[in-house]
Amino acid sequence: MDRNTKKALRWDSGYRTKPIKPDKASFSSSKYSMAYACLDCKTSFQRSFPGAPCDYPLHGQCVSCGGVTYNLGRHFKAPKKSDIAQWKKVAYLVHHGFYFQKIRPIKNSYFSVSYPSTLAEAKVFVKKYKKHALI
Repeated sequence: MDRNTKKALRWDSGYRTKPIKPDKASFSSSKYSMAYACLDCKTSFQRSFPGAPCDYPLHGQCVSCGGVTYNLGRHFKAPKKSDIAQWKKVAYLVHHGFYFQKIRPIKNSYFSVSYPSTLAEAKVFVKKYKKHALI
């Protein structure tokens, strides 16, 4: 007797119950996890919420220190905790309204601007693209 026949006999006799498949509509999973970063304790973590990514909160509470976390989007790569210069650059950009969103200087273009790698470059970047700031 093959395996499937044995299973069918067990199910019919009541010794084995058929597996219940979960209803796909009952599970709500979001497609995007956003990077949240705390500038006080220099931690970053991924969070996802139900609903569209544009409805995700821009601010939250840090799970480590209780400070403010910022939603820095899907493309943010956090620097090492020990890299103070990079965290200063991130803080400068965030405080000037740049939450690491895509900046497209040419409307309806695929081209996007890359973010600066140093604090000095960030200061020039903020002046040049201030109309693209979120706040």
